Amino acid sequence: MSDGQELPDSIPDIDAKTDSLLDELSKTFGESVACYPFLNEEITPNIVDKVFDDLQGRFGSGKEGSRLVVVVNSFGGDIDAAYNLAMLFCTYGKKELSFIVPRWAKSAATLLVCGGDSVMMTQVAELGPLDPQITQINPLEQRLEQFSPLHIESTLELIRNEFDKGNKELAEGLLQRLQFPITLGSIKKSLQVGKQYASKLLASRMLKDDRDQASKIANKLVEHYADHGHCINIDEVEELGLVVHRLSQCQVRIVWDIYRLARKKADLKAAQREKEMEEQLRELPPNLQDALPPEILKQEPRPDVRKEQ
Repeated sequence: MSDGQELPDSIPDIDAKTDSLLDELSKTFGESVACYPFLNEEITPNIVDKVFDDLQGRFGSGKEGSRLVVVVNSFGGDIDAAYNLAMLFCTYGKKELSFIVPRWAKSAATLLVCGGDSVMMTQVAELGPLDPQITQINPLEQRLEQFSPLHIESTLELIRNEFDKGNKELAEGLLQRLQFPITLGSIKKSLQVGKQYASKLLASRMLKDDRDQASKIANKLVEHYADHGHCINIDEVEELGLVVHRLSQCQVRIVWDIYRLARKKADLKAAQREKEMEEQLRELPPNLQDALPPEILKQEPRPDVRKEQ
């Protein structure tokens, strides 16, 4: 299968084809290498449970000398769960643990791949910064806001500058919009979580002979980048000092096909959820259906059933 060819139209067929490609990929690494898919998953505590059950089903309790390659495509999620998941994969890759990134391993997924002996990336693969993203309700406007703790220092600097310029009203207005000081301090302290987790993971395997370097890289991943979405490609990963390898042409083909199948599976699941939602909406009582905008039901406005009766 290559770009341009039709992908399977059912989730079971996609799963079967993905398993076949994972077997093909494992052969490119030699004997006794297992390949495991972690594809299009948000990293949550529930996902840790799911992966644990799956690994036990596939490989038992884990055996000494095992070699594991995990194909990762994820935009991240909960950083505590990512650390737990990384340690779990370590138990199933005691001899060697590598992560392959076809396209995305952002945010907490970047922390995940820091737990291996090496990371392998395609030319378009991206890692991302590890500064946590905080979602809280703005107490003044009663709406959700998402921000990085890195923004706190720049905001305080902005307020200081406005005071220095004599713009007292503007500066005080900005101060009023800040969170309670203790909350602000705890948010800023959350930066330490990513640093500690990344430093621990890097020093445990990938950079086990250079703990200082592990700490420096962890600090960079948390504090160096101005935007959480920054693209850290394979060249920049090398510059950071992580152990990264380029895939062979054959491996790129296989890995990219796995990525395309995962993307198609996600599309099918989304369409399935949408269809189920539409069916649930149509099962609502007529008076509730009439109150919904027509675009939600994805159909023309229904006749007034009460008049028909």
